[in-house]
Amino acid sequence: MWSVNFRTLWFVAILGLFTTVVSLALEPGDALPEWANFELEGDVPDLAGKVVMVDAWASWCAPCKASFPAYAKLQQEWADRGFVILGVSVDRKAKDYARFLKQTPPGFTTVRDVSQKLAATLKPPAMPTSFIFGRDGKLRKVHKGYRGDRTVELLRSEIEPLLAESR
Repeated sequence: MWSVNFRTLWFVAILGLFTTVVSLALEPGDALPEWANFELEGDVPDLAGKVVMVDAWASWCAPCKASFPAYAKLQQEWADRGFVILGVSVDRKAKDYARFLKQTPPGFTTVRDVSQKLAATLKPPAMPTSFIFGRDGKLRKVHKGYRGDRTVELLRSEIEPLLAESR
């Protein structure tokens, strides 16, 4: 006869739920989210036909602060080739978001995910996390964290070929 261990059953049920939730994150090949479905503070630029890097960040994140100048250089360098960075702050408080932007001007468009619905869709595994979408609007790469020049060189190696794709 089998004995039932309710703690084990509870753990298995929770693990199954967690696995289901984790699997709902965007994966390569998934489409760029419909921005109208989210409560964003700020304006999303026209992204159609562009190579887009959606960068999830937070005001409390030191690597996020370090990444902004490097990402601004990429934005400036590639803007005329159809590259757009959209920074998405997951800050719950508008004052934290505003203070961070005042202290660290981004050099690219940023919005705040007021309701945290976009963050729930993207499920960034770390701060910052960058989601790179091709001109076709499909997710190509996900980068968690920021490690200075190493990250910038990796981004360059992945974004350059996407910029070369026809519009």
